[in-house]
Amino acid sequence: MGTTTLPGETLTDRLRAQGVRITPQRALIAKLLENARDHLDAESVYHMARRSDHRIHRATVYRTLATLKKLHLIDELDLMHVEGERHFYEVRPSTLHIHLVCLTCGSVQEPEGRFWESMKGKVFRETGFKPEIIRLEMGGRCSTCRSGKVRKGKNKIY
Repeated sequence: MGTTTLPGETLTDRLRAQGVRITPQRALIAKLLENARDHLDAESVYHMARRSDHRIHRATVYRTLATLKKLHLIDELDLMHVEGERHFYEVRPSTLHIHLVCLTCGSVQEPEGRFWESMKGKVFRETGFKPEIIRLEMGGRCSTCRSGKVRKGKNKIY
């Protein structure tokens, strides 16, 4: 049930297209998720939203995240539980990618490319199963941690 994004189409547009009423709070949360440089957990979304609108409630954030997830507009990730049991959210991308999580510093890389599309085709050809979503996490060590360079402000995971 993958969702594609048309050029210029925002998460708010996609919500509206699914028949969801767009409140200022929902629009704010959608914009925060779209503009995020990192994966955000619910509490981070809440605190960021409070900076823009001090009236927003934690329950509104959690309900909006649940709605976006139910409509397949965002993905919920555990990212190898690098920060305990926290779950993170990202707008569902239009291209397939995986999450490479460094078990030392907690950094996350998201390589994209034809390899994942070809893997999807290979699964279909070999099994008859047609993947629409691929969510894959790999844990290991990033090049910086493997080289022995320490990243400031990061904690060892394992």
